[in-house]
Amino acid sequence: MQSFFSHGKLLVTGEYVVLDGALSLAIPTKYGQRMEVEFSESDTDNTLTWYSIDSDGETWYREEFLIEHNDTQRSQSVRLNPTELCNLNAVSDSLVKILNQACMGNSWFLGGGSYTVRTYLDFPNNWGLGSSSTLICNIAKWAEVDAFELSEASFGGSGYDIAVGMLGGDILYRSPEMWEGYVYNPPFRDQLYFVHLNQKQNSREGIATYRSKSLHKETIEQVSSITESIINCYDFDAFQRLITEHEAAIASLVEMPTVKERLFSGYAFAIKSLGAWGGDFILACGDENTPQYFKDKGFETVVSYDELVK
Repeated sequence: MQSFFSHGKLLVTGEYVVLDGALSLAIPTKYGQRMEVEFSESDTDNTLTWYSIDSDGETWYREEFLIEHNDTQRSQSVRLNPTELCNLNAVSDSLVKILNQACMGNSWFLGGGSYTVRTYLDFPNNWGLGSSSTLICNIAKWAEVDAFELSEASFGGSGYDIAVGMLGGDILYRSPEMWEGYVYNPPFRDQLYFVHLNQKQNSREGIATYRSKSLHKETIEQVSSITESIINCYDFDAFQRLITEHEAAIASLVEMPTVKERLFSGYAFAIKSLGAWGGDFILACGDENTPQYFKDKGFETVVSYDELVK
């Protein structure tokens, strides 16, 4: 049996403008997705059976695919088995697309036998830590193909989440061609918390909204400069000023109020959105009273930096 694991991600700086080359800081989470692959030799029954298991241990998706062999091109392709059609057709269609793209990148992938694949997500799907990107990374590792190309052909996006999933470490990111590993270790990490907003934001919808706005080159330069300042920042108060400046820049760009203005105007410390605005996690500066403040507001999932970040 083969086993693969990819870490989830959080985009600390550069949400939205990472799509246009702004220097951005992304960090891996301790949580991610594991994929196990079992192979059995078969001359006649070439199938791929897929199980997706959530963080509660429940199988929320099962589907069987047929593996078709092209003797001329010595390659494989995957299609749905019509006798086992799942109700979650959008999931099946996406999976077929990803697997066929992997077959195009490696003609020997899925050759000569049957496979059973089980994926295990170890964080709730609505946390927004990268259920899709960790899946892409695991399939890329299994198929031995370029993960960025696999992502671009399926879900799209900037690719920072793929870089985190493949490296498993902190990164400074501009594009699939321009990124590097980094070690981000702020001395005030015990004053940083991640708060879940009780809903998942659709990244593709957020990207579409962003693309409909007029992009200002000055904003990309401003966010890149803030990122450079943040990675060299060792003072808690200065860090709060920087993320507040970042929030104001993105708010002006996407024409939306900041999360602090919208939900937590009375909070004494700085707050920053992470990823597409409106859902998933936010970063909250604070003290020992911070978890209780947000829980009193109805936001039960409050985790410390060290609890969540790898």
